[in-house]
Amino acid sequence: MGDKQKLSAALLFLLVLMADGELLKAQEDPFMTEQDSLLAEPFQMDDHIIYITDRWKFQPGDSLQWASPDYDDRAWTTVSTYLTELDLAFTEWSGTGWFRLNIEADTSVTGRPLALLINQHLGASEIYINGKKVLELGKFSTEPLNAEPNENKDPRVVIFPEQKNQLIAVRYTDPNYLENLELLGSSGFRFLFGDWEYHREAKISFLENWISRFMFFLGVLVAFGTIHFLLYIYYPAEKRNLYFSIFAFFLAILVFSFYRIELSGTADQTIFLTRLIYSAEVITLIFATRFTHSIYKHQSNKYLNIYLAAGAAVAGIVWFYPVQTLWLREIFILFSVFEILRVIGLLFRQGKRGVNILGAGILFFVAGLLYSIAVNLEWAAGDVSMGSMTGASFLIISMSLFLSREFSVTQKGLENKIVEIRELSEKNLQQEKLSKQRELEKKLLEAENERKSLELEEARALQLSMLPQKLPDVHPYEIAVYMETANEVGGDYYDYSIGKNGELVVTVGDATGHGLKAGIMVAAAKSYFHTMVHESGLLRMLARMSSGIRNLNMKMMYMALMLVKCKKYEVEITAAGMPPALHYHGKSGLVEQILLKGLPLGTKVDYPYKTRKINLQPGDYLLLMSDGLMELFNEERNMLGLEKIEQEFASAAANTAQAGDIIDRFVQLIRNWAGDLKNEDDITIMVMKII
Repeated sequence: MGDKQKLSAALLFLLVLMADGELLKAQEDPFMTEQDSLLAEPFQMDDHIIYITDRWKFQPGDSLQWASPDYDDRAWTTVSTYLTELDLAFTEWSGTGWFRLNIEADTSVTGRPLALLINQHLGASEIYINGKKVLELGKFSTEPLNAEPNENKDPRVVIFPEQKNQLIAVRYTDPNYLENLELLGSSGFRFLFGDWEYHREAKISFLENWISRFMFFLGVLVAFGTIHFLLYIYYPAEKRNLYFSIFAFFLAILVFSFYRIELSGTADQTIFLTRLIYSAEVITLIFATRFTHSIYKHQSNKYLNIYLAAGAAVAGIVWFYPVQTLWLREIFILFSVFEILRVIGLLFRQGKRGVNILGAGILFFVAGLLYSIAVNLEWAAGDVSMGSMTGASFLIISMSLFLSREFSVTQKGLENKIVEIRELSEKNLQQEKLSKQRELEKKLLEAENERKSLELEEARALQLSMLPQKLPDVHPYEIAVYMETANEVGGDYYDYSIGKNGELVVTVGDATGHGLKAGIMVAAAKSYFHTMVHESGLLRMLARMSSGIRNLNMKMMYMALMLVKCKKYEVEITAAGMPPALHYHGKSGLVEQILLKGLPLGTKVDYPYKTRKINLQPGDYLLLMSDGLMELFNEERNMLGLEKIEQEFASAAANTAQAGDIIDRFVQLIRNWAGDLKNEDDITIMVMKII
């Protein structure tokens, strides 16, 4: 997180103020881009650090010869060891490479233990000094899946030999370099050197003080949240306790996340915690705002629902796209802070009882906020964490005191109404209340069910309208199709297109899962199919469709697809993640599997799909299917499997004359196998008979 982002977060939201002062304080970057010597003088400075350059020689790939001081690296590229997107703009980088730095070491630093300070390290590495391996951070492997990123950011001991010229070579790999570049802006490392004894003791002292402060504040937040959640459990009508408890719990999550991200040693942990912090900030602010809305009774429900829906959407978007939507998060935070202040102002104007308690908490919070900003900008001396935590503590305490006072006032009011309530007929009052409540709940349930049924029916009608209204009549092919969806809206798809030269292309597809998202994927696949079917070959068509589906940014949604191009008796087949097609040879009575392996469309991998050409004879049959048929379960939780499908196909093809008859046989097989069980996946079967 950069200095500008830290200051912006501090101005907009109290949550960032609860992070440690060392995490928020703006720091100078005294590196000299061409520094290439180690001198002992910096040890006398406050930080006891020697800042070496981050501009090293770099070469992608891997060779142990590159660790040798005698190796000629003049042709290598000079880049920052951070490996930002700018550094990699003109460099081929697939996650593994070597860095080399020649330095001159003063006699005051050779032969003595130095502290290798890990400013950043997102992968695994081996460190060589003058050709000799001296350290390993994480577990290095040329196979990215076998590499284990470094998880320990503690200082490491390094001793330079007593010679003037030194070569530091780093063999480095980052298995998650694509995600790190996207979310963190870099994929590399940054090393500094320092006095070993000083930094070892400083690390221990820092952790003791820093962790104790965070754990204390975390415990306070959990305690407040638990107390008010229990108050809500025992008195659900007072929803302000619920909103406050959720606010306190998410505040605790934020404090813990800031605590963990400082100790995080791997890129995966840092990325996850960064996502969590950004989304938790939004959710915490949602419930802080909802708490103030619950005090101000005149806010319309429509406005509250819109705000809650917008906040939930922002939290979700920020989780999946934390970098690209940073502006959206800050706008929402700014709006929410303004909304809290607006409601507090309205409560003051109305003379709301106890609102002065909240006002005092906000004043203390603002004072802590201003103090922290002043320290960050070095306008004042002090501890940022103490100011921020103190201000936030007063706000939490003031909110809790307000709720406690409201609860006490409510209790006294209820006691004054006891005599009046006793004069009413308790039985009639309760019965009438229950009857109206049940009637209202029934109407709401009926309306909701009717709305959902209408939406699903409209979606189902839309999906069915995308399927062919009739099957093609192209000699020498007779085609029959059967489809059964698992839900109202399925993810299976079949289609065909006839070219101007009479060439027939048929397709069967299967979107990930089923339901509304799968229906959207089917609509996209149909559009791409009819746009590109006769423009290029099957492999080119698969590649373009995969790219187009990937650009839809529908996370974890993919499309398996099989394409069959028919030109008289010659057939060309290609597939992406589909079950094998079955070819029944009429003369021999044998069934042949046509299996073409490939990843579903929409993945990030540029997969080399393959095609296969076969010649058909009159009396042959082709069977295309989605995986829902093979994965059909019976009551014993056994799958139907490919073997039984082949047997049924061979028997049906040998004893029937029409493609539709074979479809009927498979429909009966499905009924007999599944019984009364509802199929868990969509099923599509296409049979092509060669006349």
